[in-house]
Amino acid sequence: MGRLVQSAVTPSSGYAIVTVRGDLDAQSAARLWQYLSYLMLQGRHHIVLDLAGMVLIDSAGVDVLHQASTRAQRDGGDLVLQSARPTVAEVLELAGLTQAQQTDASRTR
Repeated sequence: MGRLVQSAVTPSSGYAIVTVRGDLDAQSAARLWQYLSYLMLQGRHHIVLDLAGMVLIDSAGVDVLHQASTRAQRDGGDLVLQSARPTVAEVLELAGLTQAQQTDASRTR
């Protein structure tokens, strides 16, 4: 299992853009949840996850994305997933994390 690395920037659009690289699995999901929860506690309820560097996602990772999306929406925001590799995008689609949550990068700039 690869290590998960995340970092965030907030451009003028107000979206916190979180770049995720590595594997989002049972070992790393809790860390990403803590990171996203921290951002939301700081008032960042509009979050973009740039998944271009994500290699693998398992059910624990999908659960974290569902939780983060639910919390962001509850707080008046949203969680947008972008740039997923085909294998990751397939898992996200099977988990129902597509449609309104995946977008192109132009919306966040």
